[in-house]
Amino acid sequence: MKFSHFLILLFCALAKAHAAEPAALAWDAVEKSYVAKPGEEVAEIAFAVTNRSAHAVEIRSASTSCHCTVAQPPRTPWILAPGATDTMRVFVDLRSRRGELTKTVYVDTTAGEQVLFVHVDVQPRTEAQREMNLVAAQADRQAVLHGDCASCHVLPTIGKHGAELFQTACVICHGAKQRATMVPDLAVPRVRRDAAYWEHWIREGGEKTLMPAFSRTRGGPLDDEQIKSLVTYLLANLPTEPVAK
Repeated sequence: MKFSHFLILLFCALAKAHAAEPAALAWDAVEKSYVAKPGEEVAEIAFAVTNRSAHAVEIRSASTSCHCTVAQPPRTPWILAPGATDTMRVFVDLRSRRGELTKTVYVDTTAGEQVLFVHVDVQPRTEAQREMNLVAAQADRQAVLHGDCASCHVLPTIGKHGAELFQTACVICHGAKQRATMVPDLAVPRVRRDAAYWEHWIREGGEKTLMPAFSRTRGGPLDDEQIKSLVTYLLANLPTEPVAK
């Protein structure tokens, strides 16, 4: 056998062995779901992990997709001996959230990176809680764009235009299955909706409603180009004329 053929066979054998090697860390699940009770403020989800390798593995960090979610390792540094099992807890802040949420946890280890997903179904709030939210919005409807809320309502909109911007800025509230009664369904026009209509509501929002002003000139996150792209998308994809009763 030629030496070059031997090297090829050796490389193929090593590649096959590497491909068959199981992941060093095995989680009890990479996706978990949680149904929150009405009024519950924090969801706690536990992920168990086992080191299946013959060597110790260090979980160096666990970061999340937004500030309302925190991954809490049991200790620092977090080192798993061969065969050892331990648990990481993930906490999701449910205040001012509703509907179905998906949060991502990025786990960096000495054995590679892994991604976990948390799906949370936030149950409808009581009418009393909704009234409290409305009162708070009347006092400061821009509050949803600041503080911890910005991680869900502002950060995802950065650099987005058109359809992507609609998904991140609008659907999060207007498309929620369990949205509050005062949040309208954008697919059902109540009045004629032209470019001026959409631009006004996006830029200025609505006084005494839950709709904040998204224009940067009013303290919102969107610049003129983003607003223009969103108006164009809405005119092209949502009905303009109200349905006759």
